[in-house]
Amino acid sequence: MNAIILAAGLGSRFEEWTKTKHKALLPINKVPNIERTIQFLIEAKINEIYIVTGHLANQFEYLTKKFPGVKLIFNKMYKEYNSIYSFKLALPYFEDSFIIDADTVFLENIFLNLKPIQSTYFTIIRIDQENEWCPILDNNQKVIDIKITDEQLPSLSGVSFWEMQDCKIIKQNFSNYLQSKNLKKPSLYWDNIPLDLIETLNITIFQLKQNTLYEMDNQKDYLKIIKSIS
Repeated sequence: MNAIILAAGLGSRFEEWTKTKHKALLPINKVPNIERTIQFLIEAKINEIYIVTGHLANQFEYLTKKFPGVKLIFNKMYKEYNSIYSFKLALPYFEDSFIIDADTVFLENIFLNLKPIQSTYFTIIRIDQENEWCPILDNNQKVIDIKITDEQLPSLSGVSFWEMQDCKIIKQNFSNYLQSKNLKKPSLYWDNIPLDLIETLNITIFQLKQNTLYEMDNQKDYLKIIKSIS
């Protein structure tokens, strides 16, 4: 079991804040957010951690010395391409993997008690829900679709787990998405690939407690998180 953290993005919605500091390194309780995530993973015995970098990649280099299990993967196309290309670079390590967005802020170590044996979207109900990706389940708790809505439904949290067999299916189909027209679409994410393959994958959900984690997409989100934990 390993973890892949996607941290290549420009963080443009943070405006001037992230021109000189990557958003994943903004402090939460005085600790860079990505360090908190790494520490939680290591506490849960997940020691093999891959971080896909791009924007301000040099700012992550110290992590490999501080945490011996961390390896960096540099995405030189981070300005031109979306997260599908970032994920392509991590494909060799995609097997029984947690996938984590670098802008996810964990207030609890959710990994300590998680022993998933099936591919799982970890979901949360947000108080101020905007348009979010909300999984639709069948009677067997299998994800059969994802609805983008502002309804108060469990939505994707920025953390997922992928079991080996589903990893193989995604890998086998990944080349279908590597055309330039797809990679240059800002509206497409790596998550669109399992969505397209949803009928062939065996994914369930695990709903997290409210306030277990937050997502910081912009300055307002970050300041709100800081206020909530102070």
